[in-house]
Parts: sequence; C-alpha cells; structure tokens
Amino acid sequence: MYKVVTLDELGYAVDQEDGFKTFEEAQKEADECIERWGQDGQDFWVREYEQQKPKEKRTYAYPNSVDGWEDIYPQEDY
Repeated sequence: MYKVVTLDELGYAVDQEDGFKTFEEAQKEADECIERWGQDGQDFWVREYEQQKPKEKRTYAYPNSVDGWEDIYPQEDY
C-alpha cells in the first residue's frame, strides 16, 4: 500500500491520503496536491507502508461510543 505524505508547520510527517494500491495512483495524488498547495512551499511525496490489522476487536456498551468515552462516563452522569 502507498500513501501521500507532507510535513506540518512543526516538521512532523502528516498522512494526506492513504490506501493507494499502486505507486502510480499515489504519485498522481501527490502531483495534484503539489499543484494545489505547492506554491506555498509545501511538498508532498509517496511513502510505502504495510497495512496492519487492528490489534484487538473493541466492543462498546453504547453503539455511538467514540473510543469508549460513553463506557467510562454513562449518559446519566451528564
């Protein structure tokens, strides 16, 4: 798998887009990003990565839970 990466204002790598199956697809997206935002000096490049499965299956008590927040603080508490 391939992803398009850029740097934020602090110099940290940020994934712009991922999930590309071929280098050519990712390079096309990187070129479009450079065309849109390159005049600001922002650079985009392609990086290969290995897609990993989630480490564990999470089951939450409430169907609309986000990271288990509602499991820690039930709706009755707020």
